[in-house]
Amino acid sequence: MQNHSTVLDQITWGIHLNFEGHFASPPNPPSWLTQLQQQDWQRRGAVLWDAELRIVAHLYAGYALELLEHLQDNSVWKTKGLVVGSPAFQLSSNSENIPSTKVDGELVLKNQIELGTDQAQTLVEFLSAQENLLKLISSYDKEDAKQALNKVFRLIADYGRKVRERKGDIELIENKEPKVIPTSIPRGSYFTVYQAAQVCKVTSKQIRAWIRMGKLEALDLPGLGIIIEAGKLNEFLERRISESN
Repeated sequence: MQNHSTVLDQITWGIHLNFEGHFASPPNPPSWLTQLQQQDWQRRGAVLWDAELRIVAHLYAGYALELLEHLQDNSVWKTKGLVVGSPAFQLSSNSENIPSTKVDGELVLKNQIELGTDQAQTLVEFLSAQENLLKLISSYDKEDAKQALNKVFRLIADYGRKVRERKGDIELIENKEPKVIPTSIPRGSYFTVYQAAQVCKVTSKQIRAWIRMGKLEALDLPGLGIIIEAGKLNEFLERRISESN
């Protein structure tokens, strides 16, 4: 598959859609891109850029679909234009002076690009034309999360096998520590802490802080780590967005 692009003018702004992240062939990048911007330029999903401001905004396919639905239901952008960017959680300026369990901040749009009415119309038309491909890319993102969960299950199985192998070599002594019991995990799609941090555009440390504060539900697997159910992460993001409005 080839990438689909709307490059209006290399010196002004444009939109393109990446299929396979760094393994795809996005349009040739402009010379002003920084190293981090080059990563966003190739990342799987929708990419908007403004040459005058030298800004690159990456949108995950799922978020791009939500944005399209919002724009189709709301026509304000037809007269006032639109501000587009990558959703991210920004810590408050005094976060360094307060305990990590009381981190404060707000949901913001990172790498903001202000689009005029004509540009906003082009964006809507582009996302509408690529809606099926965005859904396909979104399914790939979900499949990646599923594979990560399968890896967790394999680790659990390996761990259980090692426990069973050691069981025959250990004497059963009364009043010792409780035996290790299997961990039950509900069916569904899960993210690792690292993946959740990428989705929220924050650090893994911030994700763990939200979990400790009880703001984000997660499963802590003994000896394996923390995983977050996809539905719980979506609910958390929706709450952060509603709180910021």
